[in-house]
Amino acid sequence: MIQTATSRELDDLLAGCLQGLDEEILAVRDQLAARGLSEPVRVSDGRVADTAGAIVYEWRLPSARLDVRPNDAVRVRCDAGEAAGFVTAVSRETLRLRTAVSEWLGAGPGVASLEFDPTWLLGSLRGRLEAIREAPSRHHAATILRLFGRTMPKLGVAETPRAPSPELNPAQREALLRLLGSEVQFVWGPPGTGKTRLLGQAVAELVRDGKVLVTAVTNGAVDEAAGRVVDAIGRAAAEAGRIVRVGAELSRTGDPGLSLEAALERRVRGGRLALSIREMERELGIRTSDRGRELSHRARAYRLLALARERGDPEMLDDAARLLRDLQLRAILTLREADVVLTTLARLALWDELVALRFDSLVIDEASAAPLPYLALAAARTAGRTVAFGDFQQLPAVVVSRGEAAARWMSRDLFREAGVVDDTSGRIGLPSRRDRLCAMLDEQYRMSPTICRLVSEMFYGGRLRDAPEVAGRPQLACPLVIVDSEDRRPTVERAEGSRANATHIGLVLRLLEALAGSGIADVAVVTPYRLQVRRLAEAVRAQLGDVAPRGLEIATIHRFQGREKSIVVFDTVDAPPGRSWFLHEGRNPDLPRLVNVALSRARHGLVLVGTIAGLRQTLPPDALINHLVARVAAQGAVVRAAELGDSLSARSLWGPVSPAARLEHGDRGDEPIP
Repeated sequence: MIQTATSRELDDLLAGCLQGLDEEILAVRDQLAARGLSEPVRVSDGRVADTAGAIVYEWRLPSARLDVRPNDAVRVRCDAGEAAGFVTAVSRETLRLRTAVSEWLGAGPGVASLEFDPTWLLGSLRGRLEAIREAPSRHHAATILRLFGRTMPKLGVAETPRAPSPELNPAQREALLRLLGSEVQFVWGPPGTGKTRLLGQAVAELVRDGKVLVTAVTNGAVDEAAGRVVDAIGRAAAEAGRIVRVGAELSRTGDPGLSLEAALERRVRGGRLALSIREMERELGIRTSDRGRELSHRARAYRLLALARERGDPEMLDDAARLLRDLQLRAILTLREADVVLTTLARLALWDELVALRFDSLVIDEASAAPLPYLALAAARTAGRTVAFGDFQQLPAVVVSRGEAAARWMSRDLFREAGVVDDTSGRIGLPSRRDRLCAMLDEQYRMSPTICRLVSEMFYGGRLRDAPEVAGRPQLACPLVIVDSEDRRPTVERAEGSRANATHIGLVLRLLEALAGSGIADVAVVTPYRLQVRRLAEAVRAQLGDVAPRGLEIATIHRFQGREKSIVVFDTVDAPPGRSWFLHEGRNPDLPRLVNVALSRARHGLVLVGTIAGLRQTLPPDALINHLVARVAAQGAVVRAAELGDSLSARSLWGPVSPAARLEHGDRGDEPIP
């Protein structure tokens, strides 16, 4: 068979993705071995803990040495069956573990085997890409080539949206017209520029031309997009099954009313299938609820199947299996009839029902954080327009492997792959303002003008500008502060492949107590190191307790992408005599994006905690962190550690604290980050 130039391009692209996946699979398995999770973990005392939305089971771990973490993917196997899900909580002290799954495994499954190896997900993705490579004509190969910059898409500008939103600013309206008039369009959305608002409006326009797939790496991004889509199209469309968010029941931030489970319930309720399930339950004396919570018809059917297996009744087993098949067919029909389907890229790779669908438009959020193999799969399902929302100056995909193929095909972001961003010289070349393939949103609504100016000059070529409402918002007297720990001579502890700084923990605790005392609830502490996060959280619980700010969140920078807070404390942790590879962009190329994320989460105030002279001593003079410290010192205030006495108040650092800074977000009960 003679290959054309484009078919060779596609084959080379997919071959590269497969090589990157192979390296990542090997690296993940090595990492699991180091965490003690390379083999299935036998857990006991299993019982259902919650059935509202997701089904949550609680288990007892056999040992505290197992390094199980929240959000770890898990596959549960027990006598009642098996189910995939993720870890929602784990306690090293009590050895209790909670897992959210989508299938009923009985009220008290007791003993189970938990597999924490996520390579089955990567293996599923690998198989999907192999199928595209073997039979490209059965997929939308042209969409892949256009999205990845291998062939030039048609670019244009629509005359006008059919239902223009008065909420969009000029940059957002221009981007909307461009994406409606082009086969491919990149929307560059720096922090706080309202890209998700635009995404919702774009989907409302695109759905007029056919079925739309909306996808992203994280559940949080998909959930936020789902909310914006409903705002733009209307709640009635969701209740009619036109908008379906697959996996909402397994997400902490998901709207259960948008889930496939909810759409299926509306479809089944009161019908023949629902009556059949109820009749079978009545015959067996089973309640329709568990612990006072109403179970979905699918969970009830799984419960019937588990009971049939337990009793060894062949007729009952056949009846329960038939009920589940009927429910599955209705779920497939629900997905086929939906106008908008929203799901994570991981679920798209796993579910046969999703892979079987074809779409007229693809909308990708967090495109710069998505591994390229996942994006190739999503594009292969799409016949028409593709829109990639993201910010290449924010964090890239999280990849374990350090291999060449993984760096090329897993870590590299789509903006660079498609040629929107040029970094071949070792420095990032920002897209031209006249780039027809990339529309920039340049009006920001989050940060105070002082913080915006700092972020814009350091990472966005000075292009970000304040929306009128930001410029008119009450401002803190000093939004930028450095707490210099030099006079305390801090030292760094290295353990568990991470770092901690006890001196900085003490300083952060004083800051938090002062903030809480001034009524500031909405506070984040971000740091590069996982060990410091854990030590800080333990210290806050032990030493501050209820005195801590009510909306406090403590997390690594990676965990905090996509979030925002009134006050952000950025703890650099590192101090001499040890040198930091992590805070040196020459050794850690992702550092500029990490620092950008840390700074751009702040709405009103930003506090850096670090040793100024120590950073100058251990980093090159032109290092990014030293530039940052110099800018903040010049535009804000420097406070020595010794000055953080008992009399410290937020007023002494920032002047009068506005009600907005005290109450925003924190008093609205924001959930802790996962």
